Amino acid sequence: MQWTSAILLLTLAASGASQAAEINLSSATDFSRMEVLLKDDEGANPDHVQLSVTLTPEATEGVAQISQKSIGKPLTLSINGQPVSTATVHSALGRQFRIAIPRPIAKNLLPTLID
Repeated sequence: MQWTSAILLLTLAASGASQAAEINLSSATDFSRMEVLLKDDEGANPDHVQLSVTLTPEATEGVAQISQKSIGKPLTLSINGQPVSTATVHSALGRQFRIAIPRPIAKNLLPTLID
């Protein structure tokens, strides 16, 4: 599966002086596919849970617009009302991407993905 290189595993980062843009996604309405990798001791972020998502066409359009306008700036991604990551945007996001979520946040988020 080809993943957008735009995120390169969103990880928590200091947001600097500028105000972060926000993308708020709902797993129930904005995701057409989700895959969770709970553990990867040999991966780049072994202390994170990896969430791979495919967006609906409607969500893809909104995410692409917001991320395009935010290139070079911090962007906060929230899922089901929970902030999961803030990172600097390097290119517009596409339909598929992967998010590295710190374990403490993932413990709260994962049950909401099932509902």
